[in-house]
Amino acid sequence: MKAEVSLYLDTRRALKNGTYPLKLHVYFTAKMERWYGTDYKLSKEQFEQSYLAAKPRGENKDLKIELDAVIQKAADLAKDLGDNFTFEKFERKMFRTKASANNVIEHFANYVKVLDKNEQIGTASSYDCSIKSITAYLSEGKKSPVTHIPFTALSADVLNKYEQWMVSKNNSKTTVGIYMRNLRAIFNKAIAAGDISPELYPFKTYKIPNGKNVKKALETPDLNALYRADVSTDSFMEKARDFWFFSYQCNGMNFRDIAELKFKDIHDTYFSFLRHKTKNTTKEDPAPIVVPLTSHIKAFIKKYANEKGKPNDYVFPIFQTSMSAKDRHKVNQNFIRFVNQHMQKLVDQLGLSFKLGTMVARHSFTTQATRTMGLEFAQEALGHTTMNTTQNYWKGFEKDAKKSMAEKLMEFTTADQEAV
Repeated sequence: MKAEVSLYLDTRRALKNGTYPLKLHVYFTAKMERWYGTDYKLSKEQFEQSYLAAKPRGENKDLKIELDAVIQKAADLAKDLGDNFTFEKFERKMFRTKASANNVIEHFANYVKVLDKNEQIGTASSYDCSIKSITAYLSEGKKSPVTHIPFTALSADVLNKYEQWMVSKNNSKTTVGIYMRNLRAIFNKAIAAGDISPELYPFKTYKIPNGKNVKKALETPDLNALYRADVSTDSFMEKARDFWFFSYQCNGMNFRDIAELKFKDIHDTYFSFLRHKTKNTTKEDPAPIVVPLTSHIKAFIKKYANEKGKPNDYVFPIFQTSMSAKDRHKVNQNFIRFVNQHMQKLVDQLGLSFKLGTMVARHSFTTQATRTMGLEFAQEALGHTTMNTTQNYWKGFEKDAKKSMAEKLMEFTTADQEAV
């Protein structure tokens, strides 16, 4: 099935000069049709004697040639898209100029709109920060910020200089890597859309830096100290600790997923959920993560859950159903900040010397699960698609376990001596 296109004169309301706007009508299905404005404003007589006429004359003949060119371009695009037709693809091909197709800023802006529409607010914010940083670098020393960045301006040499500039502004290698991976994705999308030549791709030469992978997992003594600390006089600290350990117990559950948990997800002996981070990015249907309802988890839910309502109601009083995607993102960030602040306060009160945030709960679960059940178990429990991702979370074995293993390697010598 292909989209059908036509031109029609919108005679519902005349303009001040007595003409009417000429519009392009694109029809794909009964529920998928759009009207696009054109640069033409015609009288009824002009429309009939040019576009609708079999043999127009004079100026009307020239006008018909122009209008036929518009409809032919639209028809060719609809035919090329065929069953893969979407209005977004059609609009990009029909109305985008060569200058805008080669503008990195516009490509970023368009993709941010897509992410916002998909309610991927955090990712949208990351891409927005990336292009703002690139624009700031290329605008340095100029009277006004640049508004057009051609892909040709971002060679491997320029990216190396941009990386040095970012580091000089006290950005970490991790931040540099995030921004560069976002830029690489925009290059790939522009190439796939046919907007730029693959020869402009700078990442064959430029290598994106990897941030230092700091293992953030806590060892058993630290977990025990945090869990048993007396926080009865500080309700905020108690709440922060409870939610932190809930995340730790529930497969290192991200706080966004905790906030989005609904009553329909809870069953007799377990609850399940889809990760917010990946449910819109994987092509295949993601497998739900299953968490057994232990006595500790049941007690936590009983303590903090809303009164049980409809299946689609949130379990915890963090989000409200009336919130927009951007509001939910903001509330989630504020709640994470709340937990981080009060958990760090607890760490300091106990005289411990490490930084503690919500992600440490996920890393700690991964390490404990891997040591006990192996990497394959941890990978499934975390919902990771690759083992490499799980390994990045794993801190390794405790010192006592390493020492015990080292001693076991030579146990056969003791056995020989005992036999003698």
